[in-house]
Amino acid sequence: MGKSRCKGDVTIVCGFIFKREEIMYVIGITAHEIILNECIAQGIDYDEMYAIIRELLIKYNAGKAFAKRRGIKWLNNVTKKIPYRTEFIDIVAHPENYTKKERKVFAWKVACEMWYSEKSIMVLDHMKMFVEEGEALAHIIDSVYMKGANTKKSDEAMQKELFMGHTKYFDVKKDAIVLYGLLIWKYCKRRDREDRDNGIIDDNGNIID
Repeated sequence: MGKSRCKGDVTIVCGFIFKREEIMYVIGITAHEIILNECIAQGIDYDEMYAIIRELLIKYNAGKAFAKRRGIKWLNNVTKKIPYRTEFIDIVAHPENYTKKERKVFAWKVACEMWYSEKSIMVLDHMKMFVEEGEALAHIIDSVYMKGANTKKSDEAMQKELFMGHTKYFDVKKDAIVLYGLLIWKYCKRRDREDRDNGIIDDNGNIID
């Protein structure tokens, strides 16, 4: 798990800044309820977020393999980070404006980028602290999607490891995918706001020359 530090009412985890109340350990409320309520509070459709992020995760290892075939360890188009971030925020906010093909193309482009892996590591650390079951949720994402093609685990293996039945496991896995996406989205929104305040991008998310 990445390093974290507390300063007053704020906790910093691998670059993520969030208030104590955002560590949502609430007695009597399940992780699913917390994640669902957070989506509602942010105006995000739970099922749409699942569909968007699942596609991105599926493309993860394929993107690395593609970059390797191109003769480089990984693509690192830093100048595309802001445009990709702006597009992601818009896809989550207005999923109806994007076709399934457009979402797949976007997922593929991002999955090929080295900085996406770096941000994913930060997100997994944040997941572990966001809800009480966060360790298990982060473990599912890391084991099923983030490991290398030859070392990642199947859903069947994860079910056995976590001692979960079929229905329970896939419900928890869906929560894990949505939480992963929610935290990426919150990070993107924060960075977007910072760049606007610093005059790096305009109100439409375009880079200011």
